[in-house]
Amino acid sequence: MATGIGKKRRYEGFRFYLPKDAWIITATSAFWGIGSFMYSPFQSIFFKALGMPLVYIALIAAISSVVTAAALILGGYLADAYGRRKVIVIFSTISAGSALMYVFINSWQIILIPVIISALCSIYTPAFNSILTESMREDMRPTGFASFAMLNTLPAIFAPFIGGLLMVHYGDINGIKIAFFISGMLGLVAMFVRAIKLGETYKPKQRLKEPFLKHIRDVLNGYAYALKKANGDAKKLLMYAITSSIAASFTTIFISLYLVNQLNLSPLTYGLLSGITGIATVIVLIPTVRIIKRAGLKKAAILSALFSPLSMFIFVSSNGMNDLLAWSVTGGVGGALAQPSMSTLQGNLSEKEIRGRLMALFSVMPLLAAFPAQILSGYLYANVSYLSTFLISIPFYVISIFILTRLNIK
Repeated sequence: MATGIGKKRRYEGFRFYLPKDAWIITATSAFWGIGSFMYSPFQSIFFKALGMPLVYIALIAAISSVVTAAALILGGYLADAYGRRKVIVIFSTISAGSALMYVFINSWQIILIPVIISALCSIYTPAFNSILTESMREDMRPTGFASFAMLNTLPAIFAPFIGGLLMVHYGDINGIKIAFFISGMLGLVAMFVRAIKLGETYKPKQRLKEPFLKHIRDVLNGYAYALKKANGDAKKLLMYAITSSIAASFTTIFISLYLVNQLNLSPLTYGLLSGITGIATVIVLIPTVRIIKRAGLKKAAILSALFSPLSMFIFVSSNGMNDLLAWSVTGGVGGALAQPSMSTLQGNLSEKEIRGRLMALFSVMPLLAAFPAQILSGYLYANVSYLSTFLISIPFYVISIFILTRLNIK
């Protein structure tokens, strides 16, 4: 009898928790991710293969951050003014279609067009995050976000390797174009499912009756109100998001270029390293909920943040494949702990009335802070040294950890 109870408890500890609407957006996101994970690790390589200078690659990323921030500001307001579902269906469909535009790109001078369109479609992100949060019971959010992260990470295990395989067989440009095409088609199918299956989790009290442009002041006042109403811990978490975003901005753009062009790894090997990160994430996500419940959200968040500077230190001091494998695994472990703990913190620290706007601020302000950091990363990588942009990220990661220690929660 005791053995049976133990088995039941182990099962319940690892069970998935995704209510209907959360399940729909998770399943469609994971399905779409099969395509997007094929190209996303190699996007900087694609840009460079088209002839884009290194500094411009960083500039494109910075412009995308600013446009995305503007889209999120609008998106958070629309999510609270019109509800979640409509915003998600319309703009995620456009986002899926924008991937198909890359198939016709043959010059780096016009690549800004699909980049901007894709960034603008981030309008739906606050609604996406809000509906995911609101469809879950508050006490089950760590389990729900862990389930969401696990399913969305599964494509990252095999899709980057397929992307690398496409590059080896068809070249850096045509191989990634095939990946973009696959992503666009899978995305359109996923959005069709959202359109017919996704429900609504929030009915706003009032809807806008006039064109949006006449409500710019209301939009800004709404965000100022949300920020003012947010409690002290929410503001500290926002500062953490800003600082860690600055750190990440110094690293993410040029990792693939450094590994493939400077360390002479094949795209297949880099795809394999990305897959190992995904495997580590999925494995660690299984006990993550127990870790969060036993240690508490604060300690779990701090633990996850500690892996960021550790991972980057391993990367900059790597001297062979074993070190790169350690870097991949460390990044996967940190990501597994971070996704459910940070998402749960954001959801728990935001009231439903302002959740759309506050969720947007958790993305907008880090993106605005990333703009100068991304431009500086391009200068450092192109003119100082290849490792300088990665090294400068480490102190920012350390500062972000200190901010988390100031949270007044368990």
